[in-house]
Amino acid sequence: MPATNKIVIKELVNQHFEEASFLWSQRDLAVTSPVYTLPDLAHLDERVEAHIDGLRVAGDYGLSLCEAGIEEDEPGTFFVATIITFESGDKGLINQLMELGGSSQTTFRAMVSGLGWMNTRRFNTSIQGMVNAKTVAWRRLGIAACGVRRVNPRAFLDQAIDSTDLLLKASALKAAGELKRVDLLPRVQSHLEHEDDACRFEATRSAILLGDRSALNALSTFVLSFSAFTLPAMQLALRICDGATARSWLKAQSRDPEQRHQMLLGTGMTGDPAFIPMLIKQMSRPELARAAADAFSMITGARLAEDRLEGHWPEDFEAIPNDDPADENVEMDADEDLPWPDAELVEHWWNQHKGAFTPGHRYLAGKPISPAHCEHVLKTGNQRQRLAAALELALSGPETKWFNARANAVWQTKQL
Repeated sequence: MPATNKIVIKELVNQHFEEASFLWSQRDLAVTSPVYTLPDLAHLDERVEAHIDGLRVAGDYGLSLCEAGIEEDEPGTFFVATIITFESGDKGLINQLMELGGSSQTTFRAMVSGLGWMNTRRFNTSIQGMVNAKTVAWRRLGIAACGVRRVNPRAFLDQAIDSTDLLLKASALKAAGELKRVDLLPRVQSHLEHEDDACRFEATRSAILLGDRSALNALSTFVLSFSAFTLPAMQLALRICDGATARSWLKAQSRDPEQRHQMLLGTGMTGDPAFIPMLIKQMSRPELARAAADAFSMITGARLAEDRLEGHWPEDFEAIPNDDPADENVEMDADEDLPWPDAELVEHWWNQHKGAFTPGHRYLAGKPISPAHCEHVLKTGNQRQRLAAALELALSGPETKWFNARANAVWQTKQL
């Protein structure tokens, strides 16, 4: 979009670029946050889109900011640059974007998000050439984008599963589950023992989504490991295994101090109120209190702030990262957005409401899990609940769509 005959206020356009990049990074956290609902996400997305539109209007100058920005290797800038660059059709800059962004998992994911953001017409214009490209990096990006947009690339997905490139193969195996390509189940199953961890995990996850519950045995190895695949594996496994197996897995994790946090999150995935007394007990431990309260809310639907169950930041407790320059632990606080529970108030609430819950049954946001309730949660729940509801629906049948609760809120609202 050339800027001929337009007055471009560079300081304002610079701000559009910086704000769009920053807001995407904020949004990237918001899509999994219990603080955000769909209307909250829609408001954030409107702000992102407004800044991106400012870059569109700026034409060549906006494009030049994207070209300079991708040298910084920041995910937010790659998200913005992907949208503006692909919409411009500038092949040289698109190739530069691909070369720089494809080498990092974080920037690659931001580029997939950028493609997923574009409107349907622009997405369709770009994607056909990508999934059919000779360059494997293009096909990786195209297949991954089809997965998040829930657009079926048909024969190109079949070909990608057979690729010798492990990253492309893993993306294709993942997309097969996201798109509910039941016809590909036999080919997905043939990779359940693949030597590459990512390929094996994506094959296992997709096999389960496509109706093969026997793949739970393969998934259990990821649940009991301590890796990047553990939490995603738990998201599926704890929703479909029997109660005894779930308790056994979670007990094994509880023995390892480094896995206790995700063990607590896992209890929320089971939906079983039998875990509630243990969760309340863990709320007295500052390092685990917020995760325990989040699992409690996932099962019961209790809202700590609205139901007056909040506590205060414990004295002498220091979350990570802290201000100590000598402390090498610089990971973000996983519970940063979560409220602090008051264990005594929570226990009192539970004693008043536990009669509505049956141990051994599964609940989400306070109600027994059912398709109708999950659809209700998709419209009214917070983002963690919405992601859980979308996955519960996807697991309810091999051909039941997997709703993308991370997508642009405008698209989500139309779909709902």
